[in-house]
Amino acid sequence: MDALEDEKRQGSRRKTAPWLDAQREAAERRALEQILRAVNPRADTEAAVEGLLGRFERIADVFDAPEELLRGLPEIDARTARLLSAFPDLFRVYVESKQQVRERITDTQIAFHAVQSKFFGRRREILVLLILDSKGYLKFMDVINEGSVRSVPLYMRELLRLCILYDADTVYLAHNHPSGNCTPSAPDIRATREIDEVLSSISVNLADHFIFTDDDYVSMRASGILQKQRHDRMMQKRQLSDA
Repeated sequence: MDALEDEKRQGSRRKTAPWLDAQREAAERRALEQILRAVNPRADTEAAVEGLLGRFERIADVFDAPEELLRGLPEIDARTARLLSAFPDLFRVYVESKQQVRERITDTQIAFHAVQSKFFGRRREILVLLILDSKGYLKFMDVINEGSVRSVPLYMRELLRLCILYDADTVYLAHNHPSGNCTPSAPDIRATREIDEVLSSISVNLADHFIFTDDDYVSMRASGILQKQRHDRMMQKRQLSDA
C-alpha cells in the first residue's frame, strides 16, 4: 500500500474522545477571547465569543467567514471583522515559513507534506507547481494560477517556461477544490493527461497531481489515474505503429 494512502486511511479511523473535544472547545474559546480583547479591550468579549461560537461552532469557521458577514454581526465591529477574516492568510504564511522544505523530495509523501500548507485557508481554487532538479532538491514551489484547473491553455505556457527556466527534472502539481469534494472531475483528469503529455515531450516527469480540500486529498498517482493514462497512451502508440 502506498505510504500516503496508508496515512490517510489511518487518519480516517481515528475518533476524537469527548474529553479532547472539550479541551479543544475551551482552547478555541480562550483564543477568541484573547483576539477580541486585544482588538477592543473595552468590549464585552465573553458575550462576543458566545455569539461567534453559537453561530459558527468552530473557531476555524469564524476565521473562514467572509468579512462582510462578520461585520454584520451585532457583537463584532469593522476592525475586528477585518482581523478575523485575515487569519487564514496569516496562518498560511506562518505555516509555510515553519515548514520550509530543506530536504530532498524523494517520494510522493514528502511532496504532499511540502505543498499542503499552500492551501491553508484558501477560498478560491489555485494551482501550485513544485519543480525538482535531478537530485530531488526543490528549485521552485509557488502558485502559478488562480481560478480553475479547467483552463489548461491559460497556464500551460507558464508551466513550460518555469520548467525550462529551472531546468526541471521532476514536477508535482497540486490544486484545491474549495467545494469540499476532492474527487477528480473529468476536466481534472483531462488536464492531468494533457500536462503529462506536454511535460514528457521536454523530458520532464510529472510525479503526481494532488487535489486538496480543507480536510482531505486525492493523489492521482496513489489512485492509479496517472498510471492508467500513461498505459493508455502507450497502447495507443503501439496500435498506431502496428497499423
